[in-house]
Amino acid sequence: MAKILNTIAEATVLAVILSGFSAAGSAQNPQPSPDTNQTSSEQAKKETRDPIERADEFKSKLTFGIYFTRGARAYDLNLRHQFGPFTVWIAGFYDPKTNKLLRLGAQYDYVKAWFHFVPTVEVATSKAVTGSLYSEFGRKTFVIAGVSRTNLKAFFDLFWDPSESVQLGVGHKISGYDRIQAYTIFDVRLHTSQQNTHVLWRHKLNRNNGITFDGVFKSGHTDSGEFIHNVGIGVYYDRPRWFWKLYYDPHVNFTARTMVRSGVGLKF
Repeated sequence: MAKILNTIAEATVLAVILSGFSAAGSAQNPQPSPDTNQTSSEQAKKETRDPIERADEFKSKLTFGIYFTRGARAYDLNLRHQFGPFTVWIAGFYDPKTNKLLRLGAQYDYVKAWFHFVPTVEVATSKAVTGSLYSEFGRKTFVIAGVSRTNLKAFFDLFWDPSESVQLGVGHKISGYDRIQAYTIFDVRLHTSQQNTHVLWRHKLNRNNGITFDGVFKSGHTDSGEFIHNVGIGVYYDRPRWFWKLYYDPHVNFTARTMVRSGVGLKF
């Protein structure tokens, strides 16, 4: 546990250092390039939004994560970039004691009026393939529906929710940044009765800071056949140019292990 706390502290210090670089390298708030078809009033409205509300408009994101279990740790580095409605990523996972792999993925975001649709596919050097369909129906209040499938090859436990699953839930957009949503992801293929129910609240603290809390209640059969009930929690701290996240996940992926996940990232 001492090693876990020390490394979390190191990640926190790294986040603070990154924030200093962000402030030094950006004297003004980040501005997306104006669209030639955009009216001056629309551009003015965009510029009056707080920096934290415009943070999602950066096209690239680099995330470094450390995953802790008892007596072990693993590392993950993920670089993603947005090309219009398409987002692609490349990621590397390294566990010094067991496995390492590379992952390539892509998703397409289709948004029109009250309909948001996101198909995603990812492949790994372990020959694992996963695909998912995620959708939202509604404007301020919306319904969530999704489905996920794999070819049952190992991603070395990089799914924190059941991967052979259906997702159902609801959400509400409180403001341009704030939202609350609740959804359940449950196994529909492997007969494990596994399900994770998330309650997520995203909130703008002030013009430069945002925070997200993600509580999860999990139930289902573990790898050993034991039926468990447990609760995990995650926090995501958001800044205009960087972010930091920390999750406590007991019975991670319905194993006997408890995992702490810490990560820090840059937006550019």
